[in-house]
Amino acid sequence: MIGIQNPLFVEQIQARKLLPPEEMTRLLGFKQDALRLFRYLVTQQILPRREAAQLWADAFGVAWIDLSNSLFQEEVVQLLPQAVARKYGIMFVYQMGTRTGHRAETITVAMSNPSDKAALQEAERITQRALSPVCALPDDIQDAIDIQYQDERELQEIDKRAISLLIEAGGGEISASSLAKLAGSQAMVDLTRAVLLLATKEGASDIHVEPFETHSIIRFRIDGMLRERGRLSQEVFTLFISRIKVLSGLDITEQRRPHDGRLRLELTSRVLDFRVSTVPAIYGEKLVMRLLSQLNQREVPDLESLNFSKNIFDQVKQIILSPNGIFFLTGPTGSGKSTTLFAAIKAINNSAINIMTVEDPVEYSLPGINQVQVNPAIGLTFAVALRAFLRQDPDVILIGEIRDLETAKIATEAALTGHLVLSSLHTNSALQAVTRLIEIGVEPFLVGPSLIGVMSQRLVRRICPHCKESYAPDRKTLDALFQWDGKKEVLFYRGNGCQQCKNTGYIGRLAIHEMVTVSDEMRRLVIERGTSQQVYEAALKVGYQSMRYDGIKKALRGLTSLEEVNRVAPWD
Repeated sequence: MIGIQNPLFVEQIQARKLLPPEEMTRLLGFKQDALRLFRYLVTQQILPRREAAQLWADAFGVAWIDLSNSLFQEEVVQLLPQAVARKYGIMFVYQMGTRTGHRAETITVAMSNPSDKAALQEAERITQRALSPVCALPDDIQDAIDIQYQDERELQEIDKRAISLLIEAGGGEISASSLAKLAGSQAMVDLTRAVLLLATKEGASDIHVEPFETHSIIRFRIDGMLRERGRLSQEVFTLFISRIKVLSGLDITEQRRPHDGRLRLELTSRVLDFRVSTVPAIYGEKLVMRLLSQLNQREVPDLESLNFSKNIFDQVKQIILSPNGIFFLTGPTGSGKSTTLFAAIKAINNSAINIMTVEDPVEYSLPGINQVQVNPAIGLTFAVALRAFLRQDPDVILIGEIRDLETAKIATEAALTGHLVLSSLHTNSALQAVTRLIEIGVEPFLVGPSLIGVMSQRLVRRICPHCKESYAPDRKTLDALFQWDGKKEVLFYRGNGCQQCKNTGYIGRLAIHEMVTVSDEMRRLVIERGTSQQVYEAALKVGYQSMRYDGIKKALRGLTSLEEVNRVAPWD
């Protein structure tokens, strides 16, 4: 990227006296390269990247936009040819307003140099639209171009190129040496990159590549649901799997047993991390790649933004302010437990308390807390880390997951000796978690006094706000849900499907919850090994409501659909 002049940014840095005058002169050089100064401040950690970026944008008199966390309107991105976007280092993001007669919408365009009139005029000439510039870092713009111009058609074009490559190689059975060579061809490099970038663009959590007799299917898990995004010929599929295994450091000649590895895709300003898993199936190796970078880039949300029902939110706030005890969050893998736990930690995090976490893996980075990644290869297990924590004077301990008796016992003992312990546990409901520790092997006299609350959650898809509509369900549906007199109209909501949600009717997800605040009666029942029915009846006395109840409330509010609630929350 060529140098950019930004005199006001330079003046701001000089006014702050962040660098000696001679260092400023050296970095700016003859052409007053402010971008070089900016990069030096960030790489040397003199200024945080976000703060420096905001100063950079303020100097141009426009807003700063973080493209790595922005939602792009695909139809708007495609208005500007990719070649023009790369030439000028600009990126269309979204449009404001609607077309009225001959009046064009205003398109927000990200630029590292908003004073570049030539770039703006060329983009306006091509699109015949009014443009509103915002500021983004040049490296972020480059990454956005790489990601946002990917589409499914490109996968099919690369597949055809790869087939031609195989024909030129003579077809037939491919030797191990030829396999490695073909897997490293430009066509396979492009195909691998295109699949990984398209998954990143669409916000997928996992990539599934599945072999069948005549072809293979590429599916992305988006908002918890698998969606087909492309197909590969069987010959190209073999090369694709080999390419992924090479990048992950796996043996491409061994196809009879499962493999696990990791790969990294380096972009201009960031690195995309993927966890790779293969298993042998009857038509080849099935591949699943988890996009770890999608998780790692997320900011910890505020507790208030997680769409809790008021009653549950009040109980959670009360529990996390407790001086001691265990609070469990339960749910299946991928149900957002870590997000909720870290939002709770964020809500109580301050300089007066010592918060320590042990995780596998570390999914969020939160300033002001001490995070430990388990490493069983060197003996650093959850239990070992917890024993060490108790010698570190902690106030709050977060345990990524309780998996065994030893960890469970240390956690309960920590809760009884003046520590607040937060953790996740795999059970189907909040009530099951009350007795789960006893099933693991923890003595009831430890479980009863230590447990202060359990919350269970599932993720449902959020209705797309751009195509949401209300409807009145039939009488049979309402009679199954409510004690209803038929006089008052009851409305639910659904998404019609539009470009914004790729005709699915949903964008994003939110959690539905059930909460159990442990009462003295429930503690007595745990110690006396009471039945599940007795625990359930005691929970009802302190206001317990099922997850399905919470889901229906959120469906009535228009946050999700009744179909989603039926999908993830069983009938009571």
